[in-house]
Amino acid sequence: MALLVMSVFWMQNASAQITLQCVKPGEQLQLQPDNDTLWVMDNYRMVKVIETGRLLKLEKEKTGLLEQKCDTLRQIIDEKDTLIETHVSDRKYYQDELKDCRNDAIYAAEQAKKYKRRARWATIGCGVAAGVGFIVGAVLFK
Repeated sequence: MALLVMSVFWMQNASAQITLQCVKPGEQLQLQPDNDTLWVMDNYRMVKVIETGRLLKLEKEKTGLLEQKCDTLRQIIDEKDTLIETHVSDRKYYQDELKDCRNDAIYAAEQAKKYKRRARWATIGCGVAAGVGFIVGAVLFK
């Protein structure tokens, strides 16, 4: 029995918490606000409130989508920043390698000139020595 009485009170309490109730022109409604504030609005204002609520819902959806796009954009920016850092470090590495290669090529060219000069002098020396040897041999063995 007590359970039945409690369920009746609960049903009355649930029906009292209806958020919107339409009162048509000429009708009367008695309300006793317990713990809440009651607002009386005309039809135009109620339509505006409903439209504002719908717009707020749409704006919240847009905000959610824009936040997702911002997060995606931040991820893309972070990826691009890491790529930029990688390219900068690779560029520095390859610049250093190119500088070392150019220095090695310049050193190899200087060494090649030096050995070419020595080979020329050695060829001239061998030709002069052969000529002197031939003359000395011709003079001695004549």
